[in-house]
Amino acid sequence: MEMEANIANELKKLEIEVGKKIFSITKENRMNFPPSPLQAKITKYLVENHGKEIYQRDLEEVMGVSKATISGALLTMEKNQIIERVASQNDARQKKIVLTSKSNDIYKEVKEVFKILNAELVKGISEEELKTFLNVINKMKSNIKCNVNI
Repeated sequence: MEMEANIANELKKLEIEVGKKIFSITKENRMNFPPSPLQAKITKYLVENHGKEIYQRDLEEVMGVSKATISGALLTMEKNQIIERVASQNDARQKKIVLTSKSNDIYKEVKEVFKILNAELVKGISEEELKTFLNVINKMKSNIKCNVNI
């Protein structure tokens, strides 16, 4: 059982290090919009899903974070004119999240950040090791989803 606790702890440490690295890369490359890791992920997701109606609850689910966490990130992004909340054509009570024209430049920067980050993460790791790692991560995600009610 201790092994399970160590795995969760190691994954959390990795997540923290990834966040630090994202910040470091944006700083080193003098990017105009040094996003938080979550803001970078949100921007990337919105660009990749352009044309779809995306709402705050969708981002909560996809990013796997709380309503408060997404709300705070979106508020900052709105303040920095990266996103806008626009009334849905289907339901005026709902506000869809849309990227502003300023977001295209930011996306290019975010894409570059993830490219650099990915290269750093896989440095010195063979293709076979990477396949095994991804297989194990996917199994862990599946285990967590299957055992939510335990």
